[in-house]
Amino acid sequence: MNEFYFKKAAVPREALSACDLREALRMYTMKRLLNVADVCRMNNDDPFRKEFGIIHHRYANMLLMVTEATPDVGYLAQSVAVWMEEDFKNAMSGAQKDAAGLCGAELLKIINQFNGGQNERNL
Repeated sequence: MNEFYFKKAAVPREALSACDLREALRMYTMKRLLNVADVCRMNNDDPFRKEFGIIHHRYANMLLMVTEATPDVGYLAQSVAVWMEEDFKNAMSGAQKDAAGLCGAELLKIINQFNGGQNERNL
């Protein structure tokens, strides 16, 4: 991820105003990731949008597992951010790079909101 995606990233208000990180990730998943996946699914004739939506859906599934399956949400959320960073660095298409860059930047903004800004962009 780079500065371009951090400037472009916009986190839903519900995620930033949540009471804790677990709830923030749930709101982000519902209000952003799954909405983007659904909108992109309607554009089957656009390969970029189709792939972009599939990746958002995969990230939504990952974050839902984090919020539901573990008591240590912070550690696993940070791990997902690292995986997104790896996806960004190893992207083989524009859709992969854009999805990983944007979702990773948004996820880090959420994590930083609940960790008092301790986890800056450099993972």
